[in-house]
This record gives sequence, structure tokens and C-alpha cells, in this order.
Amino acid sequence: MARHSSTTLVPFTPEQMYALVADMDRYPEFIPWIVKSRKYDEGEDRFMSEMTFAFKGLRETFHTEDRIVPNERITIQLVSGPFRDLESEWRFSPAAEGTRIDFFISFAFKNRLLDLTLGPLFGEASKRMVEAFKQRAMEIYRK
Repeated sequence: MARHSSTTLVPFTPEQMYALVADMDRYPEFIPWIVKSRKYDEGEDRFMSEMTFAFKGLRETFHTEDRIVPNERITIQLVSGPFRDLESEWRFSPAAEGTRIDFFISFAFKNRLLDLTLGPLFGEASKRMVEAFKQRAMEIYRK
């Protein structure tokens, strides 16, 4: 199973960063490998999501249940898709400089061939996630 975690500081509020991550419908606008993303079945402390990613001609869709603590945390669990396992979490903590973002993802594909071909690409994409959101925050909140 592949795992990745990162921590970074950004000069924006936890509310601003949480809003960017929770606004899944906009992911295709700034995350190149995401071609479709939507949030549905929203509740007070959770929502369901559907995301389609594409790498080198391969296209896969998966569904997750996202548990939320608004402005603090989003915890993501696999419901269905090409993964055997998928867990992820975003944490947003106030810091003197703005917000500390802690991001974690762990995944394995069901199919060994997908794990060998897409695993490294998905792993690299996962490492770039936090940077994609930092750049998006700069574009939106620095105007």
C-alpha cells in the first residue's frame, strides 16, 4: 500500500483552505489529472463524492464518503472504485502564519496491473495535491 503525508503552512485562514478542499465540484479547474468531480448526498457532518481521474489514457472513477468537521478536518473513506483501499485526511489548524495543513493519503488498487501502472502516477499526483491547493488559494484569495 502506498502512503504519502505532508505538512505545509499557508498565509490563509483555516476557513479559506477548508472551503477550497471541500469545493470538489471545482477540482477539474485546477487539478490536471481530475477530469470530473462532484459532491452529493450532503449531510451535517458528511457528504458523498465522486471523482474521475485520468492518466496516460487510463480513466477511473471512484466514490468516497467524506466525514467533515467544518473548517478543521475532512476524512475520506473509499466506498467504491478501482481501489482495494483508499484513506485520506486533510487537517486545517490555525498557525501564526495563517494555517497549517496536514495531508495524508494511503491507497492500493484492486488490480495488480493497475497498482503497477497507475500506482506510481497516482502516488506522484497525491504528492502534488497540497501544492495544487496552495496555488489555487493564491489565485483566489490574493486578488
